[in-house]
Amino acid sequence: MEIGENLGTKVVLENERLRIWEHRVPPGGTGPLHVHRRPYFSVFVLGATGDTLDADGNVIEHFVMTPGTVYWSEDLPETHALRNTGDDDILIVTTELL
Repeated sequence: MEIGENLGTKVVLENERLRIWEHRVPPGGTGPLHVHRRPYFSVFVLGATGDTLDADGNVIEHFVMTPGTVYWSEDLPETHALRNTGDDDILIVTTELL
């Protein structure tokens, strides 16, 4: 898998301090492998279950999403992809601190 720096499927806001990404993954789909180089937080908006995958496609973590949950990370760099194992789209909004 190729590693990119796009943290989601589209940028919804960007200024000199932050970049906000929308990340959607359809049921059974896997989002792109990406690397986080800056501190960020993600808010789970929609979805149920998924897997976090490493660069080789191995499962790092299986998770159950609760809408409204916020995940913070500054243990960087962090490389992963997201696989949707549920029946509904996953929607995560990630704010990258520049």
